[in-house]
Amino acid sequence: MASLSQGPVIGIFSHTGFQDAADGASHQALAFYAQVSSIPHVEVYSLSTSSEAEALITEAIEKFAADRKAGKTPPTRIFFLGSENFPRRLLSENENYSLGKNQVLLDSSAEFEKSVTLVAAGSLVPEALKASDLLREKKIGSIVIHSSAVNHPDLETIGAALAKTGHRLVTVEEHRLVGGMGAMLTHALLRQGIQVKVASLGVGDHFGQSAYTALDLYKKHGLDSKAIAKAAAALIQD
Repeated sequence: MASLSQGPVIGIFSHTGFQDAADGASHQALAFYAQVSSIPHVEVYSLSTSSEAEALITEAIEKFAADRKAGKTPPTRIFFLGSENFPRRLLSENENYSLGKNQVLLDSSAEFEKSVTLVAAGSLVPEALKASDLLREKKIGSIVIHSSAVNHPDLETIGAALAKTGHRLVTVEEHRLVGGMGAMLTHALLRQGIQVKVASLGVGDHFGQSAYTALDLYKKHGLDSKAIAKAAAALIQD
C-alpha cells in the first residue's frame, strides 16, 4: 500500500532465515525475499556485516532526501540482516559498499585451471568464503560474491565473474528456493542471454525448526561451507 500510494519507506528487518535458531519455525523467516521482491518500486537488500549496514542505510537515507528535495518519489528500500551471524566486517577495513552493486570478496580464479563463481546472500557469505578455502585444497579456484542487491541483480559484476569461471555458478541463501535470490538471479542472467551451469542451495518445501545455532541448521539443510564446496566441485566434474 505504501508503494501504491507513493509513500516510500526505508525498512530494516532482523532475524532473517534461520537466524533465530532457538525459537524455531514460528520465528524463522524463510520466504522474506519472495514476499517483498515483486512489489513495484521496492529495492531489496541482504546485508552481511554491520559496516555494510551502516554504509548502505546511510546512502539510502541520503538518496531519499535528495530525491524528495528534487521533487521525485524515491523507491522503498528494504534491508534484511541476521541476528546471530553479523560481524563488523568480513575481510578488511577497505571494503566498499554501494547500493545496487555486489561485492567481489575473493578471486582465486586465475590461480587454477578450473574455477566456480560462488554467489551468497546475507549471513551465508562467511560460509561461502570458507568454501573457497576448501575448494583451494582441491585445486579449484573461485570468485566469491556477496549478492547484496537481491531483486535487482548486479549482472555486470556477476556476468564478469562467470566469464572467468566457465559460467559455473553456485548460489546459496537461507531462504526458500522458490522465489529466492538464486531464482531471481538465474532468471535475470538467462534473460540477458548469459548461459550458466548452476547449482542453487536453499531451503526446500518445509518450515524451519529449533536448534542451538543457525550453523546447526545450515549443516542440516546443506547450506554450510562443506555443502557449498561439494556443489561447486560437482559442477567442475560435470
